[in-house]
Amino acid sequence: MIRNIIFDIGGVLLDYNPKTYLDKLDIKESRRKKLNDVIFHDQRWKDCLNGFISNSELIEQLVRENLEYKNEIELILSKDSLKYMLPPKQEVIEYYKSLKRKGYKIFLCSNITKDTYNYVKDNFEIIQIADGGVFSCFENISKPNSEIYYRLIEKYNLEIEKSILIDDTKRNVISANDIGLRGILFNNIEDIKKILE
Repeated sequence: MIRNIIFDIGGVLLDYNPKTYLDKLDIKESRRKKLNDVIFHDQRWKDCLNGFISNSELIEQLVRENLEYKNEIELILSKDSLKYMLPPKQEVIEYYKSLKRKGYKIFLCSNITKDTYNYVKDNFEIIQIADGGVFSCFENISKPNSEIYYRLIEKYNLEIEKSILIDDTKRNVISANDIGLRGILFNNIEDIKKILE
């Protein structure tokens, strides 16, 4: 019997669609691939997710090495742009709240920067509603590394056989399954409903 439901944030509770995000920021199509490589394929992006460097340090270092992309880097990584990057999936959030009311224990496990964590905490009730969570920026480790799941399980004394993980990234689901934590690949809210039925 499932008692604990572990949610990812970006892509599950909040939308995460890079193309839509870049459209809203009016980033030119011809510059997007390079910007994606410069920002999100750089080791320092992972270092920021894992809490080793701040968002401002990330921007400063990337701009210094890619001056021709200065304006776009600053815009894409700006705190003010988070509202475009992570709009709420209202139907999923309401269902998330209803699961809590039904008596399930709700937890979060997310790869997230400190700025994004603070944005989510200040603008939504997601973190406050949860019974607990682990976040890459505080744990200094990120999914798909299974260590982050072990930390969640140990921190809250969860029975792994009574827990499921809802995540939108296949490799994260696979690494959860590898340690005996049932991972569900999220496509839409119906996926969660079917499992819980």
